[in-house]
Amino acid sequence: MDIAAAISGITSALGLVKELRDINAQFDQAELKLKIADLTEALSEAKLGLVDVAEELQAKDAEIANLKEQLQFRATKLVDQGHFRYFADEQGKAAGVPVCPVCETKGLFLKLAQDRSKGAGSVTYVCPSCKANYGYHGVVARA
Repeated sequence: MDIAAAISGITSALGLVKELRDINAQFDQAELKLKIADLTEALSEAKLGLVDVAEELQAKDAEIANLKEQLQFRATKLVDQGHFRYFADEQGKAAGVPVCPVCETKGLFLKLAQDRSKGAGSVTYVCPSCKANYGYHGVVARA
């Protein structure tokens, strides 16, 4: 349930409260019980809607915090060089092998690794997680 539905449920409950306030002594006891049951149902639906909205807001807050943390990490720990992003050394320069660009978009900062499975003459750089292959050379940071 979204915010608009929760507000609609609360509006409906308030309308029922107004009707209850306007009841005459001439109303039947059954009519009064029916209105109270309708009010209870409307308030229950509104409460459940607000609980759903609160959960969605908490999830969005957690996602925002995670994204802020990733941005802070990228700004302080990583350096761009060429087509890749590298971890920064003490002087703030690119060092070693790059971070996998595919995994970085998912919030993972994994360095590429050498794949020597085909022998010493055909060493390639691959991501240990997504297995993306970045070729034979040219990925190590240049000073």
